[in-house]
Amino acid sequence: MKRIIKDYATITPQQLALITEEYPEGFEIADLIYFKKPDGTAFRGLEVVSGDTMYLFKIDTKMLEAIDEQTDDDYDLDTFADSDNYEFDNSENED
Repeated sequence: MKRIIKDYATITPQQLALITEEYPEGFEIADLIYFKKPDGTAFRGLEVVSGDTMYLFKIDTKMLEAIDEQTDDDYDLDTFADSDNYEFDNSENED
């Protein structure tokens, strides 16, 4: 299986459609996977499998806004902002 990591700067409309197809009602913090990179920085990602490819979409506020625009639905960014785990920047530390 091919594995691809995508972020907001390189995502295509087709890949955005994969996310909205997999999560038609939106996704929650619990759906995101926390990753710590070797350099100590961290990010949250959303896995979506399509055919023989597993995508890991880096989720940050820009990605959430792009998904919101793609769906014409409100992915309710306030839900993420109200969460204790909203920190999407690389300064996040989780034990």
